[in-house]
Amino acid sequence: MDTLFEKPFTKITYDADNGIMYMELIGNIKHEDYKEMFNTLMEKGLQKNIKKLLVNQATLEKSGMDSKAWLITSWLPRAKKNFGEDVRIALILSKNLFTKIGGEYVVGAVRLVSKFEVRTFSSIDDGRTWLLTEANHN
Repeated sequence: MDTLFEKPFTKITYDADNGIMYMELIGNIKHEDYKEMFNTLMEKGLQKNIKKLLVNQATLEKSGMDSKAWLITSWLPRAKKNFGEDVRIALILSKNLFTKIGGEYVVGAVRLVSKFEVRTFSSIDDGRTWLLTEANHN
């Protein structure tokens, strides 16, 4: 597992053997940090030509509605253009109820505006297993 980017609010790693990029969201993430994290994810993801992503929000405490809006209206259209539609994303939801609801909101929006295959899980192992199960992929 290679660490590609690490800050107090995130860690982005890459499992080259399985072609999975991991992004962990940590603590209370300010808007500018949120943008830096997702823009770095796109940059590193394009370098590795990823099609599988595991986003771990288990340790996320809070990110603002402005960050979620930016993700959906600005970042996601660029992600679709750059990665194509054939991307699978496993999202590990936060244990914090309000953060979990925010994560589910983003998943719903992603499904509306892209063909990315997104599923939510309560554990990293479950999300990783799904990403590695090619039979699930149409």
